[in-house]
Amino acid sequence: MRFVHWVSAGLLAAAGVGGGAIPALATGERANVEIKDAAGKALGNIVVTDTTGGALIQVKLSGLPPGLHGFHIHETGKCEGDFASAGGILNPLGAKHGFANEEGPMAGDLPNLIVPSNGEIEIELITTLISLSASGEEGVFDADGTSFVIFEKGDNYVSDPEGDAGKRIACGVFTK
Repeated sequence: MRFVHWVSAGLLAAAGVGGGAIPALATGERANVEIKDAAGKALGNIVVTDTTGGALIQVKLSGLPPGLHGFHIHETGKCEGDFASAGGILNPLGAKHGFANEEGPMAGDLPNLIVPSNGEIEIELITTLISLSASGEEGVFDADGTSFVIFEKGDNYVSDPEGDAGKRIACGVFTK
């Protein structure tokens, strides 16, 4: 069984001070993703690094509406118009959507972003459901690329196709 773990950056730093943290070591592959809203305004960056513990996703964004937001990796590296161009959630193994779904999760399923009232979020999470490697079913650098999509509402972790998370409000394409 594969798991996704998420921890705020502040908690990771605090855990490291006590010496009890187990670091995830970089294995070389790295992607940068610039996230923009539907008006084309830059909201920040996401850096993804392949590690021995999975793909480390470092999120640093500002200008998002406060609250819960669905957050997924989508199957196409395009962010045009209403972001429907990003396609569906990355799902090379044909799973059902959501962590609470007995037949899920999809490779692109990620935990919701919880944006505080100032609209800024900085978190780190690890997923074992994807890889930056060009080979393998969970690879993200295929012929048509891959993107992150952020939704207006929280993902309920069970409803197909996107967890009843509403419209797509931000998007960014993976680049090496």
